[in-house]
Amino acid sequence: MKYKAAFILFIAAIVMFGCSRQDSELNEAYISGKVTVNENLDSSVNYSGIQLLVSFQTSDGEARDTLFHAVTDAEGNFTGTARFENRDLYPVIVSRNQNTFGILNVVFADGDSISINAELPNVDQTAEISSKENDVFQIYERVERNFNRVAQYINAGAISEDSVLVELRNWSDLYWDVYNEHENTFAAELAGNMSITLLSGWNDSLMVERAESLIGTQSRLRSNGRSVLVDYYAETEGLDRAVSFLNRIENLSTERNDIMTTQMDKIELLYDSSRTTEASEQLNQFQEKFQDVPMALEWAENISYDIEFLAPGSPFPDFSFVTITGDSVSTNSLEGVPYIIEITRFDNPLYQRQYDRTVAIYQIYNNFGLDIITVPVATNPVMVEAFFEERDMLWKLVKPDSFNAEELIERFNITRVPTRFLVNSDGQIIRRYIGEEYQEVVRGLQNITSSN
Repeated sequence: MKYKAAFILFIAAIVMFGCSRQDSELNEAYISGKVTVNENLDSSVNYSGIQLLVSFQTSDGEARDTLFHAVTDAEGNFTGTARFENRDLYPVIVSRNQNTFGILNVVFADGDSISINAELPNVDQTAEISSKENDVFQIYERVERNFNRVAQYINAGAISEDSVLVELRNWSDLYWDVYNEHENTFAAELAGNMSITLLSGWNDSLMVERAESLIGTQSRLRSNGRSVLVDYYAETEGLDRAVSFLNRIENLSTERNDIMTTQMDKIELLYDSSRTTEASEQLNQFQEKFQDVPMALEWAENISYDIEFLAPGSPFPDFSFVTITGDSVSTNSLEGVPYIIEITRFDNPLYQRQYDRTVAIYQIYNNFGLDIITVPVATNPVMVEAFFEERDMLWKLVKPDSFNAEELIERFNITRVPTRFLVNSDGQIIRRYIGEEYQEVVRGLQNITSSN
């Protein structure tokens, strides 16, 4: 049984940027309100010069596109029109005299009339944001906060397995209620995707049913919704079915950002499945199509390196380390031995939560010859001592600061910790696991047991 959906504690709306459109094609939202200043900060009762701004870097990386800008008058009143491409959550920066006092997350939707009232200096605590879209988003946030509390108990193991299933079903239904009761809103879209995400791995039939409902009404799925469906189809019907699903979502997409992120999913899926030739072909097309999007090109550069040097089936790059006990460990010394090499920080909360899982994996698969090497970055001896004060050190630990961390990060293309590589006894990469992907490692370890 897998509960990966329960580990999703926060939904962050990520604003991505495509090519600029003509103003006539942009969506518009009308924003007005009043921002005052606490008398303890300014007793002049002159509230002019407070700025509200939403701006983002343009495709050329030099200029900035201003989506919204307004300045208060002496009474603190302001009005303005936001012009934007996609309905989404946008950060409104509130500042005065070049001092930023807060950043408010506001839903921008075409035709919506938004009211924002706040007081400096505690903008985040005093802000009141209201509109059709933002009122529903606040309902979604309340559900999200309450679920996060339950998810923390689940992650801590404080809820029995049977109760976990009940909780996941209840919260999935609560999110689905938000989706049904507030159709055609941004918050409903978030809630619908969260609902299907929570069903992954234990009620897949209902997950697929609700996903098809979302696709039918919205012609899209957000990233978290796509991810669980891709995993489901890959596991039950194979890679081609998962790719076919992503092709379907891409063909339904009307927004360039959706097309871009769906293509990213497809390239990563092909890469993770060792179909590197297809991944490279898709990547070349992706780079040509989105050559005006810096974020897309940066992502493409990273995965291009992975495809060329770190793809499943490729030999793992040579390394040589000194362990904390003074021994040496290298690709040569591990010849004929399957191993996991993990790059992490010991103060990383995710790594700490995953440690017991790694212990269990080691105790089981060490019988099949598996070794583990931990490479700590940004770690000092005091942190090592504190980490192992109540934990056993069962496998090889590389001595902190005995290697060039920058060179290591560049060579292994580390973008997030913990990152782990599973390598077979022939020195070939089985798969890389970043962050919470580690829960899929058992599937890769089956390669070791079958080969032995």
